[in-house]
Amino acid sequence: MQVEEYEINGFAIDTFNQHGLETGKTQGVCPLCSHTRKPKNQKLKCASYDWERGLGTCHNCNTTFQLHTYNRKGSNEKEYVRPEMTEFLPVVDKVTEWFESRGISQKTLDDLKVGQGPEYMPQTGKKENTIQFNYVIGSQLINVKYRDGRKNFKLYKGAEKIFYNIDSIVGYDSCIITEGEMDVLALHEAGVPNAISVPNGATLSHNNLDYLDNCIDYFDDKTKIILALDSDDPGLALRAELVRRLGAETCYLVDFEGCKDANEYLMTHGKEKLKQVINKARSYPLENVTTFRDIEGEVKDFVKNGFKPGYQVGLSNFDSIFSTYTSQFITVTGIPSSGKSDFVDQMVVGYNKNYGWKTGFASPENSPNYLHA
Repeated sequence: MQVEEYEINGFAIDTFNQHGLETGKTQGVCPLCSHTRKPKNQKLKCASYDWERGLGTCHNCNTTFQLHTYNRKGSNEKEYVRPEMTEFLPVVDKVTEWFESRGISQKTLDDLKVGQGPEYMPQTGKKENTIQFNYVIGSQLINVKYRDGRKNFKLYKGAEKIFYNIDSIVGYDSCIITEGEMDVLALHEAGVPNAISVPNGATLSHNNLDYLDNCIDYFDDKTKIILALDSDDPGLALRAELVRRLGAETCYLVDFEGCKDANEYLMTHGKEKLKQVINKARSYPLENVTTFRDIEGEVKDFVKNGFKPGYQVGLSNFDSIFSTYTSQFITVTGIPSSGKSDFVDQMVVGYNKNYGWKTGFASPENSPNYLHA
């Protein structure tokens, strides 16, 4: 089959076939898990390759992966400061233990290039040993977020704000937006690689989404954008703004079932449950649109129990076949002189007796007129 080696969905390919797979083949080994299997199983073709989309799917470890790396899509006319590309220092010792206590493995830290090192933190006024989340597009380091042991944060001064892990959503028709890097790590740990994070969390008063403007081209081909944000007031404010900017018709919501975020859900329920709750994301409710899920309970009750009895006039033979509800318009018809008006009189007497209702008449054909007007 013919394989595109230069561009996919408008993204210029940086490193073609980054895992060294058999080019053009639709099946083969998995670069993520095959080397960890028993020797007799390491050459089994457990993965499918979609070269047109640039994605692979493993049917053994149940994860997806990108076949290539990509250069940046779109451009930004504004010039920003760039962090220096220094020697990458992987996390070790106590930092690794801390991540493990949050359900994050060393492999995930390596996959997402999480590092550590000394950095001046303005909150403490001195250099601290920090966790460093590297914000990368293609092969370029765009920004770095530093976190010290006191949970102080800072971004690289003057650097461009982009989504964390933005490269991971290329080729996918869906993505997950989270509120922090730890949630991205948690989802990656659970086998959901196409997750990104806003760089500066959420605030209640003002959410500056310049990072969305800088990365807007990455969402052109997305048909499903899952908002896996915190359920507190700042998280809800960020969700509303993202929905407004990205469009309610493409946005989906996640229910973390009492947990604050994806990382807490991972720690509480495990990897498989976290992946399942992402897959069960529900569509964002559109204004003035009712879905079956909104009325599912009412429909089930009606199928099982039928119409509930309404207001009755006090005539047992009539009440067994007819009752009414408020806000209804009732028409009583029949041949002339068949007793229509008398029956309506009986109805209103019954409603008054049973429920205390008062009735206004407009019936000029009845006498005396002053009693029916």
